[in-house]
Amino acid sequence: MTLAFRERARSAIADSQLQRLLDQNADARQRARIEALQELPDAAELRQRARTIRQQVVFGLEAYLEKFATRLAENGIQIQRAANAAAANRLILEIVRRHKAELVAKSKSMLTEEIGLNAALEAAGIRPVETDLGEYIVQLRAEKPSHILTPALHLSIEDVAETFRSRLGVTLGDDVEQINAEARGRLRKVFLSAPVGITGVNFGVAETGTLCLVTNEGNGRMVATLPPVHIAVMGIERLVPTLDDLAVMLRLLPRFATGQSISSYVSLIHSPRRPGDPEGPSERHLILVDNGRSGLADTAAAEALLCIRCGACLNACPIFREAGGHAYDSVYAGPIGAVLSPALFGIRKYGHLAQASTLCGACTEACPVGIDIPGLLLDVRAQSEPKPLGRGIRLFSWVARSPSRFRWAQRVAAVGGRLLSRRAGWITQLPGPLAEWTRFRDFPPFSGRPLRSRLRRVSRPASERHPEIEPVEAATTTVEVVEPEDRPASFEARLKDLGGEVIRCAEFEAADRIVGQLHVLGAGRLLSWGPVEPILFTVLQRLEREGFPVVLPEVAEGPLGTPALRSFGEAKVGLTGAVAALADTGTLVLSGGSRRSLLPSLLPETHLAVLRSKDVYPDLERWLQAVGPAYVAGTSNLVLISGPSRTADIEMTLTVGVHGPRQLIVFLIE
Repeated sequence: MTLAFRERARSAIADSQLQRLLDQNADARQRARIEALQELPDAAELRQRARTIRQQVVFGLEAYLEKFATRLAENGIQIQRAANAAAANRLILEIVRRHKAELVAKSKSMLTEEIGLNAALEAAGIRPVETDLGEYIVQLRAEKPSHILTPALHLSIEDVAETFRSRLGVTLGDDVEQINAEARGRLRKVFLSAPVGITGVNFGVAETGTLCLVTNEGNGRMVATLPPVHIAVMGIERLVPTLDDLAVMLRLLPRFATGQSISSYVSLIHSPRRPGDPEGPSERHLILVDNGRSGLADTAAAEALLCIRCGACLNACPIFREAGGHAYDSVYAGPIGAVLSPALFGIRKYGHLAQASTLCGACTEACPVGIDIPGLLLDVRAQSEPKPLGRGIRLFSWVARSPSRFRWAQRVAAVGGRLLSRRAGWITQLPGPLAEWTRFRDFPPFSGRPLRSRLRRVSRPASERHPEIEPVEAATTTVEVVEPEDRPASFEARLKDLGGEVIRCAEFEAADRIVGQLHVLGAGRLLSWGPVEPILFTVLQRLEREGFPVVLPEVAEGPLGTPALRSFGEAKVGLTGAVAALADTGTLVLSGGSRRSLLPSLLPETHLAVLRSKDVYPDLERWLQAVGPAYVAGTSNLVLISGPSRTADIEMTLTVGVHGPRQLIVFLIE
C-alpha cells in the first residue's frame, strides 16, 4: 500500500466532518437497500438471473456488440467505436466542433470521468457544464467526485453554500432548498441553450438498439431531449440482450443504488427525432468505449465487467466508509474500484488499492450480480505484492502443507510470542515486516496447541455434548407472489408514496376536474399534448372556449429551436396523456411522437397527466410482454416517470423539483 494512499486515508479518518458524512451515507443507503429488497419476494432468484444475463454479455461480447451496432444503425443512431480514452475524446470533439458548439451540457457519467472528457473539451476551448447537482458542485470546486452516486458526498451543507458564494457570487443560507433553487435556475439556462448534450448510458439493449438512461433529477432527460445534438458515451460491456433482460436490471439497479423501487426517470431512447416529432435531437451519436475492457474478457478480472455501477459495494465497505472516495485517487473507488482501477489503468499504479480491504465479503453480499470481489482482490494482490511479502507467503505455504512442519512452527511461535510486548494478553508489537500489523492494532497470542486438538470436543454433535438438546430440522418457508387485485389502487398508493397525487374521476367529469385544477394552480398558460384521445380533445376544447392560453409545443430543428425552448421553459404547468402505468412502482409510461411532446412532462414545475384505469399493468415485465416492444420501437424516446424530480446529493437531504417537475398530478379515469 503506497505511502500517498495511507496519508490520504489517515487524513480522512482524522476529519470528523467527513466521518460524519460517510457514516450518514452508508447508514442511509444500506438501510434503504435492505428495505427495498424486502419488497422483492424473488430477490435471490432475480439476482441470479441478473448475474446470468451479465455473464452472457461479457463472455459473448463481440456477438452482442455486432448485433447492437446493426440495430443502432437501422434506428438512425450514428455509432463509432473508440479503442481508448484518447480516441473517444477525439471522436466527441469532432462532433462538437462540427456543430460549432462552445457550450456542452453534460449529465453524470463515470465513463466520461474515466476518459477525462471535461479536460479535453476545455483544452479545445469548449465549456462543459455538469448538470447533475452533485457533479455541478464538485465541478465548481474543481474537485473529483467522491462517490459513484453521490459526487458531493464529502461536502456539508455549509461547504456547498460557501462554494456558491465564492464561485457564483450568491449568498445563500444553509438551506438545501435554496441551494437547489439557485442551481435549477442557472442550469436551466444551460439546458435551453446548449447546442450539444452528452450523457452516459446505463444499459444498451442489443436486440432493439435501445439506449437506457436512468436518472432521478431529470437532468439526464433534459440533456438527451433539448439540445439539437445528443452524444451518448457507453462502455462496451454495458449491454443486455433483450428488453425483458433490461426489465430485470431495472428492478435491481435502483434498489441497490438508492433504495428506490424504480428511479424517477427511465428514458428508453430508440432513435433521433423522426418526421412529425415535435422536439428531440436531430442527431444522436453513440461512442462505444473499450479503453481496456476487451482485454479483460480472458483474464481473472473478467468478472469485474459484470458491474452495473450501482455503488452498493462502496456503501457496504468498512474501508470506504472510513477513507472515503478521494483517498483512492482513482475514478473508481471502493471495492470494485480496487479491482477495476488496476485492471484498466495499470497494476503498477493502482495495484496497492487491493490491500485496502478486510476481505470481509460485505461487498459481494451487497452486489446485485454477486461479483466475487474478495477473490478478485486476492488476484490483484498476487500480481502486485512486494517481494518480501511474496517470499513470506511462499514460506508460510511451505510450512502449512506439512502437518508436522505446521505443528513445529506453531510451538516455536507460541514460545517466541511470550517474549514480545503484551497488553491485556494481546501482542502489541510484532518483529520485522509484521510490525505493520501491530502499528494499528494488537495481535492475538499464538497458541501452542493445534486447532484440531482444541476442536475435537467441540466437533461432536451438539446432541452428544448436551443430551438434553434435540436436533431440530430446519424450517422451510415459501413466499407466494400475490398480484394486486386492484391495480389502479396499487398504482395510486405507490405514486402517493413517491410524492405524487392521484385524482380519481369518471370520464364525463374529467374535463371539469382538469380545468379546475389549472385554476387552482394559477396556471398562466399550459403546455399540452395535442388531442390524441377524446379526453384531451374535450379538455382542450373547453380551455379554448374559456380563452385559456394553450401551447402545443413544437421546436424547430437545429439552433432555430432555441428561442422556442426558452419560451416553453417559462410555462408553469404541462398536460399529457399516458400510454400505460405500472402498479408495482407507481410509474407512468409516456411515449413521444406526433402531437405527443415530452416537454410538458419535463419543463414546467407541475405535470398533469391523464391515465385510464384500464391501462394500468401490474409491472414493467407484464407491460413489455403485452405491448411494450411496439411502443419502444414506435417512438424515438419513451420515458417512465415515477413521481416528481428528486435528489439527495447534499447531506442525503431529499429535495424535489431539481430540474424536472416539482409536482406530479395524475387524473385517473375510471
